[in-house]
Amino acid sequence: MTLPETMAALRIHEFGAPPQLDRLPVPEPGPGEVLVRLAASVVSHHDLTVAGGTFVLRPPLPYVPGLEGAGHVAGSGEGVDRERFAIGRAVRVYAGGLGATRPGTWAEYVVAPERAATPVPETLDPAVAAACGSAMTAWTAAIELGALQPGERIGVTGASGAVGSLVVQLATLHGAKSVVGWVRTADKADLLAPGVEPAVGDDPVEPVDLLVDTVGGPLLARRLSAVRPGGRAVLVGYTAGEQVSFSLPDLMAADVSLLPLNMMRRRPPAGLESRLADDFAAGRLRLGVEAFPGGDVVEAIARLRGGTVSGRVVLTW
Repeated sequence: MTLPETMAALRIHEFGAPPQLDRLPVPEPGPGEVLVRLAASVVSHHDLTVAGGTFVLRPPLPYVPGLEGAGHVAGSGEGVDRERFAIGRAVRVYAGGLGATRPGTWAEYVVAPERAATPVPETLDPAVAAACGSAMTAWTAAIELGALQPGERIGVTGASGAVGSLVVQLATLHGAKSVVGWVRTADKADLLAPGVEPAVGDDPVEPVDLLVDTVGGPLLARRLSAVRPGGRAVLVGYTAGEQVSFSLPDLMAADVSLLPLNMMRRRPPAGLESRLADDFAAGRLRLGVEAFPGGDVVEAIARLRGGTVSGRVVLTW
């Protein structure tokens, strides 16, 4: 494969400032690394936190953001499995320091550690392949950390969003007896899957065995009151606010387990990412995405921050 000398890349030159579109040399893969020609790159709240300079780790400036993306193998370094990562193979890349300790996916090409690259079905839309890491989060929240059992009742906040909708789908596939989905406004209820019980604001609901909260914020305290005594609550995100206040005596009396999810400290089972990608390709799982050309990153960020997208935001190259 003949590679160009330079590529388009979005870089943060100042924490809190918009990214700039630069021309950079196409990187070369070193030992144990894979070069990927990206077709789609995810814009996530994690990326914006790092770019804002408030994350626990601050990359040296300027840097290329982007935790995950998808495209095709364009080269590899010494020691890489050349059969698994043959030139032209469709792959997704995720983690491995991308967008933090090494240049990320907001570019036409990225070099990723072999362990951070996963082959995906050729039939899978690259935008979905890039964003399907949401299913890893959803699976970990509901099945692993939340320990959802067949026949249990689950409640999901932000149920029309990317992670929330996948929690709903995975819970149904896992044999949940019933699912209640909290949404921000009544019109969002139309986005819920058939069979999901919609709840808006303070709508009363029957108690749930497991709550998966994807939005955080002050309403979390009210959601906890819907968890049956002895139940569990998994905390995934905080897009609705970083602060929450609740009564410790009430929480202790209810004996609800609060379980914060940190995907950076989790090691999902081997093969899970590939199985979930297969589920997307086969239509067993679905994920909404909104795609923007790489040059429209400012609009993409504004839409994500404003909460006006349903699903994941991706940049296309």
